[in-house]
Amino acid sequence: MNISSSTDKYLHSKLPIDADEKILAVYRHHWFAYASSWILGIVVVIIIMSLATILTTIGDAQGALVEHRPEVLAIALTFSTLVLIGTSLPVYLRSQEQVVLTQEALLQVLQPSLFSSKIDQLSLQHIADVSVKQDFFGTILGYGQITIETPGEQDNYEFFMLPNPQDTAREIVAAHENFTAAIQGGFMPTTLGNGNPSLQQQPIDPAAYQQFLQYQRMMAQQQQSQAAQANDPTGGPADQTKP
Repeated sequence: MNISSSTDKYLHSKLPIDADEKILAVYRHHWFAYASSWILGIVVVIIIMSLATILTTIGDAQGALVEHRPEVLAIALTFSTLVLIGTSLPVYLRSQEQVVLTQEALLQVLQPSLFSSKIDQLSLQHIADVSVKQDFFGTILGYGQITIETPGEQDNYEFFMLPNPQDTAREIVAAHENFTAAIQGGFMPTTLGNGNPSLQQQPIDPAAYQQFLQYQRMMAQQQQSQAAQANDPTGGPADQTKP
């Protein structure tokens, strides 16, 4: 995902990230997150105006309402306006929310109210697993929920109604793997942002990379050895037969 220079500059000024920390992707809510709120508000307005119209035109049984039809319709219109204003507020707040993926962290920008905001930050090193969940409408319309699992007792991170959740999950996993490799074996190039010149691969220190590969092989051998011991029915090395 290409990030414009203006967006990059704005996010660096608003988020707790280093000036040289590259932003890989910015995710916002799927359009249905906004449309669903508007649909609900419009349905409520239609119900209010329909009831007001029916009650003021049914005849002698409700003569008082018929007589005061302009006032009733004015009250119904006032309530409808308030409903639309109440609908536009959560839509605006949701439009300010976003998830920002950098080379080192994952940040969720929330807007609980007009006068407050909240930023949750998770280091890519602390990501244990990434899962995607889609309901019926999410599968059809292309949105879903991403859950970031963290080790230990730290709370998991959940991002709702994101477009193309599978692609987003893959990008987060790739960034996590690159960050882990950078920590374990020296600086490693990112595999994201192929179309962005600022995110092109950087030269790798050959010595550091070889050390990283050697470390990976050692860890793999250690895991294989531990697995073999765990599967040993005797619970340990075989007893040697005495002569």
